[in-house]
Parts: sequence; structure tokens; C-alpha cells
Amino acid sequence: MKLALKVIPNAKKSEAAGWEDDPRAGRVLKLRIAAPPVEGKANRAVILFLSAWLDVPRSAVSLLRGESARLKVVELPDGCAEKLARLLPEAGVPEA
Repeated sequence: MKLALKVIPNAKKSEAAGWEDDPRAGRVLKLRIAAPPVEGKANRAVILFLSAWLDVPRSAVSLLRGESARLKVVELPDGCAEKLARLLPEAGVPEA
């Protein structure tokens, strides 16, 4: 499944901050990431965070778009939609 993200680097701690409506990307998952946006550190931190948070292998999470932007699209394994809905139930998971 494809998931749109809005990443905020240099946060105090890495965490999912819920769903947000973005005029460019639609429904996105907002992530606060502790890593700085330098030399791909934030992108690696996003992949590590998502793999640990969703309990999937790191190799199963790939960055498709947005390497140098705050809006990113990642590819997740099938079955992650249910995990996302359990972890952030307030708004549901957008279909992608």
C-alpha cells in the first residue's frame, strides 16, 4: 500500500502525530522525526520509525517520492492499513 506522509524533522522525539488534510496530497499521516533533514538522515529515520512502529521489516518500507521534501510517499506491505487503523483509529486510513 502507498501512504502519504508529512514529515517534520528536528522534533524532540520521533512519533506519529495523527492524520492531516493537505491541499496538495490529500489525507496524510503526520510524522515528527528527531533526525535532521541532512544527508538523508530524516529519510532513514522515517523508514526506521515506520518499520518499528508497524512491526514490519525495514526492507519492506521504501520511499517512493519526496526524498528532499516534507511531503513523502512510502510503500508499505499489504496488511499495514489494519495496523494503522488500530494505532491511529480517530480518522481511519485513506485508501491508496
